[in-house]
Amino acid sequence: MRKSKKLGIIGGMGSRACSLFFNKVIDYCPAVKDQDFIEVIIHNNTAIPDRTRAILHNEPSPLKEIVRSIQLLDQSNVDVMVLTCNTSYYYYDEFSKYAVAKILHPVELVRQHVQENNFSKVGLLATSGTISSGIYHREFHKHGLPVLTLNAEEQEALFMQSVYMENGLKSSNISKRAIRLMQRAMDRLLEMGADAIIAGCTEVPLALNQDNVPVPFIDPMDILAKAVITECYEKLTPVLPVPALIAV
Repeated sequence: MRKSKKLGIIGGMGSRACSLFFNKVIDYCPAVKDQDFIEVIIHNNTAIPDRTRAILHNEPSPLKEIVRSIQLLDQSNVDVMVLTCNTSYYYYDEFSKYAVAKILHPVELVRQHVQENNFSKVGLLATSGTISSGIYHREFHKHGLPVLTLNAEEQEALFMQSVYMENGLKSSNISKRAIRLMQRAMDRLLEMGADAIIAGCTEVPLALNQDNVPVPFIDPMDILAKAVITECYEKLTPVLPVPALIAV
């Protein structure tokens, strides 16, 4: 076993999602003793503004805080970074150039997974910010892959309500109603003919998993965690210098 790379995780978007991702990484490590696990630095940056509100309502951008997390992790000499929020990757082209470490991109990895498994019509459960940003649609459409989403009314009444309501999936105390709303959102995509469901928000797996989804359940954070294992148990590669912190 060769373990040569250090992982940096940018979390806080939300904190449960970060914890869930870290547990996935631990589960996938081919470790038989403490020293075999990947060295991990986590910045659970709860100061990062809401990504959906920034995209849809022109509220404070998360970019400056994301870059601050990137710089903190680079100062700890991590080799690979991930952000545990799908919507945050809307800003990938802007924040990635300020990183020394390699930042893995879950949307590209999910598209590869969909193609490899020959899914013909995937349903996307994601925040309104992710859907509006088009980060999944652009990546999939340029490879000829259709993406199903909820209509505007269902998106707000089912998905966004499930995630952002009081005792929703972003809270510390998740209600059964929040879980039922997410399940109804999934049911609508299945009625539209989805042959696989993408959990395009890191809170979705808090309500859905392969046990309660009747078609293949694609969790980008699960795919990202497996990609982390591939990266971190390989030989180190050189990295380039990084520019100074931008003013956002």
